[in-house]
Amino acid sequence: MTEDDLDPVWKALADPTRRALLDLLKGRPRMTGELAAAFPHLSRFAVMKHLGVLEEAGLVLVRRRGRERWNHLNAVPIRALAERWIGGYEAAWAGSLLRLRDVAEDHPREEEPTMPSLIDAGPIVVRSMLIEQKVQIAAPPARVFDSLTRGVGRWWDHSWAKGEVRMDARPGGRFEEVWSETDGALYATVTRVKQGEFLAFTGPMGMTGAVQNVMEITLEPNDGGTRLRLTHRALGELGDDTESNYSKGWTALLAGRLKSLVETGDPGSSNRIG
Repeated sequence: MTEDDLDPVWKALADPTRRALLDLLKGRPRMTGELAAAFPHLSRFAVMKHLGVLEEAGLVLVRRRGRERWNHLNAVPIRALAERWIGGYEAAWAGSLLRLRDVAEDHPREEEPTMPSLIDAGPIVVRSMLIEQKVQIAAPPARVFDSLTRGVGRWWDHSWAKGEVRMDARPGGRFEEVWSETDGALYATVTRVKQGEFLAFTGPMGMTGAVQNVMEITLEPNDGGTRLRLTHRALGELGDDTESNYSKGWTALLAGRLKSLVETGDPGSSNRIG
């Protein structure tokens, strides 16, 4: 993203009410009425105006279900801000200093982005999850699709056993990690595909237990490049932090490694998740 592209993000983050709205959305998507109720000193119109600024900046994605208006956090622009001024080497030092500060102040530090394996030893709790993200990539859709699928092993940095990660981008094709001729792990199975435009796949995606994941990635020509849209739905035995962790994981993979790989030929330093 250029400096001009980031201007709306700076404007959106400058207001404390808008930052508080993002804090509420960090935990889970929320309806507009619920967000308005969290700010009793403001009118519903004022809260919707703040949400409009966040949506214009790309920090909030809106999904309508009938008469309901659901607001989802999109962390991609915030990552773009960090990458604009903080390189990979500097980021490692910044992260270390923040962890040192938290230890000194006895504050628990939020876990690094992960796509965890979930094991629930207690009663089964069924939850749903919806993650929506969009990323602007400075390359045509055909090249993005090629890196997304045939080049998946270069940017997909989630691995259980440091095996070969590969994707067969055809209906029924496997998105998998291969450890040997007989051993490996299945992430998902491709269910629908249109070369250069659309990819859908379903499977465990690193989760254990009774859970179903459905992912859709759409590529659209936009502003001389490609707008990538991700939708990830899940239903089943999901942990309390699953949605937050997977959202961060997708941001690191798509807005970080895939974008860098397509635009520069280098996915950047390792940011392992899992």
